[in-house]
Amino acid sequence: MPKNDKTRRRKSHAERERIKAKKAASGASYTSAQSGTVHRHRGPELPALDGSGFGADRTADMQTASALIGACLEQCRPCQASLADQVLAGDRLVVASLAGTVYALLPSPGAGCSPATRRFHAVAHDTGRDGYGPAVLGAVEEMSAEDLEALLEDTLDLWAAAAGAASVSSAAEGGAPDGEPETRRFDVAGGTAYLLSAGIDQLLDREEMQALIQHAEKSAAAGDAVECFLCDQPLDVTAEPEIHLGVARRTLTLDGRELDTVVPVFTHPGCGRTRVWPWAELMAERQRRGLEVAPEDRQPESPAGQQHPRNADYTTFSLARRPGGGTVPLVLIEPGEPDAYGAEGWLAARLSEGFKPVDLSGQQPFPKLDGWSLRCDGGRLVSVMTASTGAWYRQEGGYATPGEWRKAARQRSALLLVVPSGSVGERQGDQWLEAVSRAAGAGHLLGGLVAVRGTLS
Repeated sequence: MPKNDKTRRRKSHAERERIKAKKAASGASYTSAQSGTVHRHRGPELPALDGSGFGADRTADMQTASALIGACLEQCRPCQASLADQVLAGDRLVVASLAGTVYALLPSPGAGCSPATRRFHAVAHDTGRDGYGPAVLGAVEEMSAEDLEALLEDTLDLWAAAAGAASVSSAAEGGAPDGEPETRRFDVAGGTAYLLSAGIDQLLDREEMQALIQHAEKSAAAGDAVECFLCDQPLDVTAEPEIHLGVARRTLTLDGRELDTVVPVFTHPGCGRTRVWPWAELMAERQRRGLEVAPEDRQPESPAGQQHPRNADYTTFSLARRPGGGTVPLVLIEPGEPDAYGAEGWLAARLSEGFKPVDLSGQQPFPKLDGWSLRCDGGRLVSVMTASTGAWYRQEGGYATPGEWRKAARQRSALLLVVPSGSVGERQGDQWLEAVSRAAGAGHLLGGLVAVRGTLS
């Protein structure tokens, strides 16, 4: 081999090693590290940790952990993966501090957490005895790599939820930081913040939303304020610091034709959270509060104390083809019992929770459900979690998952689908696909990509 070729090879190897080192230090992908466009994520400011409180004669740098929490908040999956790898491969004092800080305060570890986290909580929550710090560090240092990863994932969910709540609170007080959107806030005018429900964007576009707000503000300026839908008292949108704006879906019959309409639901913050309502449920809520309801909108009273055995939910595991190529593990959950307000009630509730319509034809990319995750324990699906409310769905003992599904789930992402009761049931093969297609055609196939947490084997 010519000498200059050997020199070029040595330089190429040195360059690769330099980029690998830069990638490890930055948490960026190979391409971004090579180009210098390293991601920056704003996390909580975590100062260097003095290990003496944990019985350790060393100081731990918490900058990578701070960046990791920031990446979780901003849903940057490449940085989450690379930064988590760095934290897991680094000083376990960092994980002990992150996990001990939150689990020492919680009365329980949470129903959807991993067995490793439950064992850790038993140590961390006992803060009254001597040697708490060393015991926490000792528990972390004794963990296997798999248990440590599970503990870190559970801990990050709590840190991201807490930091996210602080960010929303900060935005309510002074607005979001420059360049960051205000979560679920449509507009701020005259000191009034409009808080919107998830799912409204599936029923109204931005121009229609702006028109509603402009109409409310013009009415208030003319001395004709809109009324709160849940107390019938005036709601001055020019004076209130925060207005909740939801919508109700209503079907009207005109000239023998059924028309789907969307009715704005303005409410005081204290009267109830903003959401997407089915009309029947909104009328039932007005009845419950003693408010006037038109005779044709009155709802039957629910029989008191009536109970009956609940049908089991249906949970199906499969694989879906991603638009553009590749596959993603799929979980479809169907309730065994119908919603009290029918398919429209089910749809309104799911839209309010953030679920989005899903196209399985391969024409549209799958939507993402930020803050949602599937929790697995030893390859069994035990719960569906949200960062805001905890366990959305839980199965005692968990559902066994097929081997191909677990293999695909190692990409740590899955497609969660939900349909109303009676849509699919126990159908198999082509009948299952036809039933899912019918649900999609009716606008009743909702879901999105979620994270996969816990252990898969």
